[in-house]
Amino acid sequence: MIQTSIAPDIKIIENEFNRQIADGMHSCATLAVFRGGKQVVDITRGARHARPLFRVFSMGKPLAAAVLWRYRARGHFDWDTPVAEFWPEFGTRGKSRITIAHVLSHTAGLPSHFHIPVDDYTDWGRVISHIEDMTPETEPGSTVHYHSRTFGWLVGEIVARVSGLSFDEAFAREVTLPLGLKNTSFTVEPADFGRVVPLEVADDWEDKNFAAEMNVALHHQVMLPSGSLITTAHDVAKFYSAISGHGKINGVPWLPEEIIEQVTTVRAEGPDAASGNYSRIGLGVRLPSTPPNQYASANDHDTAGHGGMGTCSGWASLTGNVSVAYITNRFQLEEPNKRRLHGMSLAVRKSLGIASTPLAAPSEPSVGGRQQSNKQGSPDRVQRSWPGEDWQVAEPEELGFDRDRLAGAARFQAEDADGKPYRILVARQGEIAAEWNFRVDPLEKARQASASKSTFSCVLGIAVQEGVIASENDRVADYYPEMLDIAPGQGPKEGRHAFPENDGITFRQLIGNTSGYMKPGEAPGRVFNYQTFGMNVLTHAVASAYNLYKTSEPERGAGFGTLTEWKVRNPIGATWSWEYKNFDLPPEARTDVFGYFTGYRMAPRDMARLGWLWLNRGNWNGTQVVPSDWIDKATNVSSEILENEPEERHVYGLGFWCNDRGQIWPDLPRDSFAASGAGNQHTWVCPSLDLVVVQSPGTYPSRGAFDSPEQVGFRRAMQGLLGRIAESVT
Repeated sequence: MIQTSIAPDIKIIENEFNRQIADGMHSCATLAVFRGGKQVVDITRGARHARPLFRVFSMGKPLAAAVLWRYRARGHFDWDTPVAEFWPEFGTRGKSRITIAHVLSHTAGLPSHFHIPVDDYTDWGRVISHIEDMTPETEPGSTVHYHSRTFGWLVGEIVARVSGLSFDEAFAREVTLPLGLKNTSFTVEPADFGRVVPLEVADDWEDKNFAAEMNVALHHQVMLPSGSLITTAHDVAKFYSAISGHGKINGVPWLPEEIIEQVTTVRAEGPDAASGNYSRIGLGVRLPSTPPNQYASANDHDTAGHGGMGTCSGWASLTGNVSVAYITNRFQLEEPNKRRLHGMSLAVRKSLGIASTPLAAPSEPSVGGRQQSNKQGSPDRVQRSWPGEDWQVAEPEELGFDRDRLAGAARFQAEDADGKPYRILVARQGEIAAEWNFRVDPLEKARQASASKSTFSCVLGIAVQEGVIASENDRVADYYPEMLDIAPGQGPKEGRHAFPENDGITFRQLIGNTSGYMKPGEAPGRVFNYQTFGMNVLTHAVASAYNLYKTSEPERGAGFGTLTEWKVRNPIGATWSWEYKNFDLPPEARTDVFGYFTGYRMAPRDMARLGWLWLNRGNWNGTQVVPSDWIDKATNVSSEILENEPEERHVYGLGFWCNDRGQIWPDLPRDSFAASGAGNQHTWVCPSLDLVVVQSPGTYPSRGAFDSPEQVGFRRAMQGLLGRIAESVT
């Protein structure tokens, strides 16, 4: 039942308002409260002008978004309509899948404005060109990452493309005029400069000149829909009154009720990559997270609102038909600002008798600053830990190792290295038991070479699960017909080009190295022949399916490297880098088709993250990053190899070296498998021992398919270290 009583206990509100000024939290503030469409509170203290205006920064984001709410109500688009349908130039570099909902929920993956020169802010067209040239940092829709400035440019340009109007004209038509907001705009006339309340900074604000610079910037104001709003508490509270009234204000319709419900329903949530704070976001508005919060909301579905940089907050109670705007003139750090805004929201709620929650005391820091591990029971494991920003390091005995035997493995490694550099990492139960580094920076990122194939496999499995690729057995040429456009003389070497039988190659055959791509006389699925160029075609085909790669512009598109960030790297908190490179090939070679391989650079701890992901069948702390059935399939020898190759070559699955047939490490557990690449990069995973061993570099050569007597010998030598580590598990 929506409450309509308009008799707040004004003393509760005035006491909190005056207390904050008396305590020195700010020197000027303004508060407006509406209930049932009528203003019931109007307080301003400390302003020197009779009709003061306030700069409210990001408090303006919902008002900017409201233009799109109105267009959605008229049926101009759906929330999941791609932005590029209205703005074609936007749909490059991996942005073709970004939707209007992604923009409004801060999940478009375009949060960074730092490469846009500040001098270009005055030229809307130049700013938009910069945005058109951006590549998403995360997969659209996957990650909450506050778009502090880019939000406004994105919204503003979408508005312009839909309406044919400039943003400020559309904003006036759709928001300020119909709602009667007479003192609200994203720019201000010079005649009104004197009405704008000067900003100041708290004593603990790091940049003491910040407020002064912002005050001067007022006189050079530009249209910035994400942060330049100048307004009054009355106008902002009236705006939110249309939301708390479910689309009506004083009975006059402004938006359909179903649109209000849509924009105030959570669309994305999770730790914000910008701040680390847990966020719940609708379509242009923020929703309460776990109490306490700046809205003093007791639950997570009764309020929608937004704050502004260290100064203000506005919100609508969706159950009490109450709206509030509280604006101050002092920049505060997050914790004191949160307490200031929460205190005023709590006073308003108490005065009106609507649900609220008190503010708890600040949480105590962890002892010694050590990140607490997130361990959980498991039916087949003693415990589980998951790396946060970094790995936990434990004593070997805590992880079930015999310390003396593990030390013996370390001595073996040192002797086997014979003065050559190496890095070895041993992890069990999700924590590090040992790291042995000799003449190599432990943080240096090494090229993974063919060890990357295992990561390629993960992304393929995800693409199949998501339906972007219908099946692992689909013909690759159906998704990437360019793979067949390699005429004689255009391949990587003489005699290598696309053959008619290559038309039937499947994704499974490419990732399993049984495709025979550009290899004369090799029918698809019949011969295990380790190769690179088939993997390049695989990655381009998958990226093309996601609209991230074009042969016409191989260096411009986001490509497979960005896709891997979205699908694997970011979900597991890794920090590896990647690059696109080509081998030294003939000038006629079609590198645009089969070149531009994706190369990863990883430090051992990132390699171990991948190993831990694989050991847990693609699950990362409760989130299924890679389908578990794909990991099971990929880490066992493929049926193509079992059916067509002799027993000693039963060593490879779908992007992984596999021991289920006992042909790689005869004396080690059959469930073990590995990613392996040139430069002695190796991640060995043994689920039955809960064990991951990383070598980067190790002291054994990685020689492709292990198909010569010499290579078999190296394989046995490699087992020496792995066997000793495995035997140290008690």
